[in-house]
Amino acid sequence: MSSRKRKQEYVRTTGDRSREELIFATLSLPIETDTRVAGLVRVLNNLPDVYTCSSCGGHSDLRDRENPVPEGYFYVQFILEPTESGFFSLGIIDLAARNVDNENLAVKVLNCTDNPKLVMFHILGKEGVDPGEFAEEIRSLCKEWGVSCEGVYERKKKVRKQIAYDRIQKGDL
Repeated sequence: MSSRKRKQEYVRTTGDRSREELIFATLSLPIETDTRVAGLVRVLNNLPDVYTCSSCGGHSDLRDRENPVPEGYFYVQFILEPTESGFFSLGIIDLAARNVDNENLAVKVLNCTDNPKLVMFHILGKEGVDPGEFAEEIRSLCKEWGVSCEGVYERKKKVRKQIAYDRIQKGDL
């Protein structure tokens, strides 16, 4: 463990906590999505090897909300599989952000745990950037690069359920 003091707060996790557990949790838990970012979340979840974890569409009243951003802002946090498809999806997300508004739309690494195996990514839109326009640019780039985004989310859920079932059958859980 590094002796440097980290300035940002983070969640402590055990070393055996895996990306697989986080992915299974994101696919298993019912999550309410703000209307403003719902289309973007759907598009991201239909990218190969991308899994959204958290989002906010911006609110005028920030009280009594978990991780809110002000009106005119939005964010989506996601993880991805470290596969060629996952990194290709990340490249499309980043290029779309730069195409829509390079100044007010950013994709960055977000590691909010003390475990480097659980790296997440954070999309932040500000100054009224339209998440719908961003989603449309992602769709356009997918068509341009030959990436099918139809039904991917449902296939991912099916595969993860099978993995969990297999682990239960083997007694690994």
